[in-house]
Order: sequence, then C-alpha cells, then structure tokens
Amino acid sequence: MAIMMAPGGTPEMARAVIDEGADAVYVGVVGWSRRGAQDELNDDEIRDTIDYAAARGKEVRIVVNTLPSSTELPMFLERVTRYAEWGARGFMISDIGAMRMVKEQLPHVHIHTSVGCGITNYEDVKFLGDIGASYVVLPYRLSVEEIREIKRHGKAGIEVFLFKTPSGGKICPGKCSMSSYFSFRRWLDANGKDHFFGSASRGGDCLRVCQTNWNFQVNDIDMSMPMTIKTNPALWLDELPDYLAAGVDCLKVPGRDRSTALVRDITRVYRRAVDLIRGSDHPDLSGFATELEVLRGRWRVERNKRDNRLLSEADKESRRALVATI
Repeated sequence: MAIMMAPGGTPEMARAVIDEGADAVYVGVVGWSRRGAQDELNDDEIRDTIDYAAARGKEVRIVVNTLPSSTELPMFLERVTRYAEWGARGFMISDIGAMRMVKEQLPHVHIHTSVGCGITNYEDVKFLGDIGASYVVLPYRLSVEEIREIKRHGKAGIEVFLFKTPSGGKICPGKCSMSSYFSFRRWLDANGKDHFFGSASRGGDCLRVCQTNWNFQVNDIDMSMPMTIKTNPALWLDELPDYLAAGVDCLKVPGRDRSTALVRDITRVYRRAVDLIRGSDHPDLSGFATELEVLRGRWRVERNKRDNRLLSEADKESRRALVATI
C-alpha cells in the first residue's frame, strides 16, 4: 500500500500535515538540504517532530540531499546516525556514495533517493536499488507505462511527486548548477561545515534564475525574444488511480517552501482522494476538481512571491559582486 508523504518546512507545517493524515512527513536539515535555512529545521525542532509523529503512529524522513565533500562525510554520517537514534525512519539522499555509506552503517532505515539523482530509466532505478535505495523518486514526471516498465525491472519502491509540468518531460532539477554560476558565496560555521548562497547542491537556496526572462542577442542585435528556460509544475490528480495501479509505492506532496495553510489544505485533499481510490474499484475524482483548481491558484500566487524574492536576492548579489570587481 502506497504511503503519502508530506513536507514539513517548519515545525508548524510538520505537525499540520501529520494531523491531516500524511503517513510520513519529510523535513530538511539546515545546511544539509536543498533549501534555504528558512525552510529547514534545526536539531531541536527535528527531535520534537520525530516525537510528535511517533506519538501518532506516523514517521519522519530527513532530507539530507546536498552533495557532501570528503571532509564533510564524517559530519554527514554523524548527523544521520543521530537522527536515526532519535527515531527517524528514513533519509532522502542525492549523493550515491553517501547513500551506500548510510545503508552500510544503518541497514534498518529507509533511503529515498532525491530528485537530484536525475534518473531517466529502469537501469538507473535498478542501480540505485542495488546500492541500498528503498524508494527511488521519479522526475516529474514519467508516464504510467514507464512506471510499469520500471516496476518490472527493479526491486526498489517507486516514489512520485504529486506534481507535474504542463508538457510532461524528464526534468532533473538536482542536476542544475545555474544558480552557482550566477551568484555564489560560502562560509564556515563553528563546526567546520560549509554553508552556501547560490548552490542548492551544497546547501544553499536555488535562485530560480531559469524562471526569469532571458533576452538573447545575435551579433549585437537584440532578438526581442524574452523567454523562461523552464516551465513550472502544477498539482495533479486525475491519473492517480492509474499510478497506484501501476505500483507506485510512495506519493510525495510538494511544498516545503510554501505556507503552512496551503500545504495543510493540499495534504487534506490528497488524503481524501487516496482513501477514495483505495475504497473503490472505479473511483470518481471529479468532485475534487474545484478544490484542486483553487489550490493551484494559491500555489501560483505563493510561487510567484517566492521566485520574485529569490530573483531579487540574486540580482543584489550579482550587483555586489560586480562592484567588488571594479
């Protein structure tokens, strides 16, 4: 039976999605996850969330999906071991070396691959399963037919985002390094851990530079063709019965960097939809259409505010870097 996993970008959000019926909540660690610090939890908050979930029969997955350097690997393993001892049941990891290391050290925990692994076919899934992945998350998104083919060839569970791009496609956000070329800063904390601005893969926020308009020139001639490089994904529902029938093992609600109210409401709708599908041979999801469209609108509003903030920060950083070179 597929589990539904929802985000906890704050302690309040984590408690809200647990209360709304998520089987598990995933939370990021400051400096070790692909979000800014405002969407991550510190150790005290993580321990409190684990205790809150356990008291209600729910689970916590810890997001540690940056790419640790060789000097950071001992720190990485120490943090993961600590959270496992507190009761965390699984970890979301991008780095394949770190993935294998965690599985060898903690064979009882679930390992979820992060979207940063960038899989595209069943051989990728088989490889990740062979080195210890319990669940492999697919790009948003592969087709139902591709999921069936993957299930036939691999032993790892399949995780999908409740999220898709308008044109489908195999998007691998974790492989992008555009932000770090646009603007990049780093600093060490008291424990010797690197922290970054402009590189999600190293624990800083993605600056969403693909979302701004790009003006292209040829031979100094302005082509007047502003365009964005990437389209934004949206919530989806209609295909959910087919996805579950194809063997999807984990449904991932997005939104660690959204408001608690929005993520709570999204979790509530998907909990009802999943329960309806499980209880009927021919579920009718048409009754969710209005609610889902409202949620999509709220999502777009919050996404635009976030993207504008990140682009503004990136612009300030680039101007500061330019002044420093003059």
